[in-house]
Amino acid sequence: MTHLQLILPLLFFFFANLTGHQQQDSVVNLRLADDISKDAAILTNTSLYISDSSTPNPSLQTVDSDLQLFLMINRMDLSQSKYSHQRRGKHQIHSWRFEEGSIKGIHQIETTIALDTVVTQRYLENRAPTEQRIQNTFTFRTYAISTTDALIKLYYLTEIEQGLLEYKIDDRHVELVYTKKKQGLSDVMPKVKDELDQLIVRLSKE
Repeated sequence: MTHLQLILPLLFFFFANLTGHQQQDSVVNLRLADDISKDAAILTNTSLYISDSSTPNPSLQTVDSDLQLFLMINRMDLSQSKYSHQRRGKHQIHSWRFEEGSIKGIHQIETTIALDTVVTQRYLENRAPTEQRIQNTFTFRTYAISTTDALIKLYYLTEIEQGLLEYKIDDRHVELVYTKKKQGLSDVMPKVKDELDQLIVRLSKE
């Protein structure tokens, strides 16, 4: 299946749920458009590696097309939804749930992590290992859209300084690995992704 064949059904899917204007008076504004704008600027000025489960030859042009799809979510009329806010551990969760239509819910999750760890660097040659203390703060924002036929139809994960880290469209999974990583990102990512995956599944089932 080509990239265009994958995108067109999703475009129709979202146009069926749009009202042509964005809700202005919801309790909390959806921040996805702001994050996409920030991430797009980072992508144009950063060296990175792209992994795309749908093609062996991913490109920034493909990612850009996908970001346009995610932008459409911000045009949805949130006045037709039921808004809720909660905190679960380190996660601040904003949810918009719909009683009618194919979209069941939009979830915006902000996760803040303060890292303070000591990393041991070992060498192949005859050199004594060295220790390095890493202190850093990470703020992740995750967006997940559930529908009547999929617990996770769309998924978008960004870190406010590093930029876009990964996204999913149906079964398609795209990951971005930056040549210059924020210090400590590799240490926190496995646990953060595992927690978020479990949290999003629970939210989508509620």
